[in-house]
Amino acid sequence: SNLDSQLSSEFSHFNQYLYFLYAPTLVFRDVYPRTSTIRWNIVFTMFGQVLTCIVLLYHIVAYFWMPVFARCFTETEQTLKSAITSIFDLMFPGVLIVILCFYGFFHCWLNGFAELLRFADRKFYADWWNFTSAGTFWRSWNIVVHDWLYVYIYEDLIKLCSGKKSLPAICVVILSAIFHEYCVTFLLGFFSPVLLVWFGLFGILLRFAFPHSKGSVWNLFFLIMTPACIGTIAYLYAHEMSIRHFPPNRQTFGNVMVMNGNESKVDL
Repeated sequence: SNLDSQLSSEFSHFNQYLYFLYAPTLVFRDVYPRTSTIRWNIVFTMFGQVLTCIVLLYHIVAYFWMPVFARCFTETEQTLKSAITSIFDLMFPGVLIVILCFYGFFHCWLNGFAELLRFADRKFYADWWNFTSAGTFWRSWNIVVHDWLYVYIYEDLIKLCSGKKSLPAICVVILSAIFHEYCVTFLLGFFSPVLLVWFGLFGILLRFAFPHSKGSVWNLFFLIMTPACIGTIAYLYAHEMSIRHFPPNRQTFGNVMVMNGNESKVDL
């Protein structure tokens, strides 16, 4: 009957939506490519590696990052020298943390769920470590979010801007920066626009200043800059947290600069 066919159609749409909620994708489709069987050895391997990454992350943070954070919280005076030292101490453990987070989530977690749900499209990332421009990096390291931004934001903005790509690209980068900043704000419990400025401002500058940069020299440049960015971002958040938990008259190199400037004005 018509009622039975209507109910069957609605139930089918509900099943599609329910599958979408758990599938490793952010773009809704009525039909996804599916594999024929579930390889349980792959499922257990992927989720086992996720647990291994979590254990390694805990030890790296505990043995390498926490002493630096403790030093930031307990020092009565912060100088430019101590800031640079802290950034260098955070750099290389930070690279390991980022690699483990990337591998644990984008490779292990998403592939584990994809195998469990027989989801055949496994392209969650590309070879972002070979990137030679900021645009290539944004498109490669997180294809899941990139596809969502492209389908639901970028394409519509392209139509509104009559085919021009500059403004849609800026809007996508800023939206991505706002989302990342929101996640960090939720985790830390306070707002400090470090990622918003770092990715929103510097990301846009790199995106448009060097749009067609290619070659191993640019790849080496970005690979060298990545640890410095990670260490600086981690230090800025730790510095902000230390300021919020200590009295306002605490001596920092920023306060010293301001006080010296005020003293010179008084002398004049």
